[in-house]
Parts: sequence; C-alpha cells; structure tokens
Amino acid sequence: MRLSKLTKAYNELTDLEKKIVEYIINNPKMIQDSPASEIANILYVSKTSIINLSKKLGFEGYTELRYYVKDYLEQKEKSKEEQSYKGILDNIHTEVTKTISLQDEENINQIVKKIISSRIVYVVGRGASEPIASLLSSRLALLNIKAILIDDPNIIDVLGNSLSEDETIIVMSLSGETERILTIAKTARARSVDVIALTSFFNNTLQKIANYNMFCFADSTETKYNDLISRIGMHILVQILISYIEMTDKE
Repeated sequence: MRLSKLTKAYNELTDLEKKIVEYIINNPKMIQDSPASEIANILYVSKTSIINLSKKLGFEGYTELRYYVKDYLEQKEKSKEEQSYKGILDNIHTEVTKTISLQDEENINQIVKKIISSRIVYVVGRGASEPIASLLSSRLALLNIKAILIDDPNIIDVLGNSLSEDETIIVMSLSGETERILTIAKTARARSVDVIALTSFFNNTLQKIANYNMFCFADSTETKYNDLISRIGMHILVQILISYIEMTDKE
C-alpha cells in the first residue's frame, strides 16, 4: 500500500492544502496518533481546513484519512525486513520508499504517452541533476525515442524560441527553483509546449509551471548551497519512466 491517494490531485490543491499534504507524507506516525485539532495547531491552520482537505482527497473525513495512513504504516511495518544497517542505509531506504509511495500509475501512464507521442523530447538538467538528465536522454534514444540532452547553459537560454507544440521538454530540478530551468519551462508553456517536471515533493515554482509532474522525496532541497544532497529519488523516477516505456513497447 502506498500514499498515492494523498498526491493524486496534488497539482489541483491550494498552497495551504499542499502544505498539509506534505506534512502528512513526511509525518505519517503523527497523523496516525493525532486528532485534526492537534495537526491544525502544529501547522497554524484551521481544523476545518484539514477536514475539508480530507474530503477533497476522497475520504469521508479526517478519521478515514487517519485510518488510511495507519493502514499504510502497518503494511509497511509488516513488509519491512529486519535491518542490520543504520544511519546512511536508513536514509537511503527512506528516500527510496517515500519516493515510491508518491507514485501513481495513471500519472506515469499519461507522462509516458506524452513522451512516446512527441516528435522530439528535450531533456534539461543542471548541476547534480545533469548526469541524471544525460542518463534519461541516452536511454530514451535506446528506446527509439528522439531525445536531445540540453546541458549547455547558453543553449538552455535560447531553446525556448525554437520549441514547437509537437515537442516535449523534460526538466529536472530537485529544488524546483533553478533559475534557468524555470525560464525554459515558462517559455515552453507560453508556446503551448508540454513540460514534464521531475522534482521534489515540496511546494515549488517548477511544479506550478509544468503541466505534468513526477515527484521524488528528499530530506532537503536547498541545492544552491549544498549540492551534495542525494538524488536517489530522481534516479528512481528516471528508472520508472524507462521501465514503463520499455514495457509499453513490448505490449
């Protein structure tokens, strides 16, 4: 069981609702043990906001949402193998499992269809995300999809002017606030070009611009001053896309 029910309509939520969902995803045990009033006090929102959000996400109310999270934690505990590694391995495990829990197959299917049907797919990444962008671009090419890696800052700056509606751009940014990435995403959307964003599950500018999003989990997204932050979650998103496209081709 995953928490995909909480994120399926994430792009349609208000900033306040996204804040509440992000807290639930990152603090499931707190949700399991706390009434709506306590969560409201922690987040400085009204109890009504939490109840209304629960209904908006498809639950009858906050109580049903709590049971959903409780069931998720119980299932996760049952399937977890006894661990002999701590520290670093625990952090990696958390990043992987939380990234997987954020995925929704219907969303992935829509993104894959868009990639396959595009005349050209441009893949853009900067900094530590650039090697991951290169990996995705090369694997798409192996799957007979015309993919072009854009890693030169100068090309990124001028690419938007040459985009056409039958093309798609995939942008990668853990923080979702990389200036050049945002610029190309805005330019693409202004030209009615679809933008697929691979970014972290935090409320950021990029996810608001893109019309397709895949989210990964990260403990921190402040990449401007600490670019040693793990990109394991981003790697998982890329592998999901590659595997799904390969599976689609075989059907």
